[in-house]
Amino acid sequence: MRAMIARLPFRAALAAGVIALVFAALASVGTAVSPSATPAATEQYGGKVTICHRTKSRKNPYRTIRVARSAVRAHLRHGDKRGSCANARFAVCHKAKGKKAKATVRVKGLVKLKRHVRHGDKIGACKKPKKKRK
Repeated sequence: MRAMIARLPFRAALAAGVIALVFAALASVGTAVSPSATPAATEQYGGKVTICHRTKSRKNPYRTIRVARSAVRAHLRHGDKRGSCANARFAVCHKAKGKKAKATVRVKGLVKLKRHVRHGDKIGACKKPKKKRK
């Protein structure tokens, strides 16, 4: 009986050590899987910027790409937008049904833009007709 009582503190310390190791292992797995951690691609390509690239294609007019920070200004000059294409806003020249009138509408996201293009709308703001001089 005395031998069992003498081993009790040893067993309690051993159990506490095992519990601490299990807790530490689970905590490290939780931080590795956590969405709040920075993605590995961000750390690896820290100098890159996400843009919505204009391809000038009718079927796929825009595409999300990552470019160097030094190339962003050049891309923005020819019609690209900052951020991913899923969140970008686009100007579309929308043809109204039954009328010759056109109106410029703003759509959010690449899916809605493709839907407008499929129905015959043009990418970009509508051009105002020139006034005739008398």
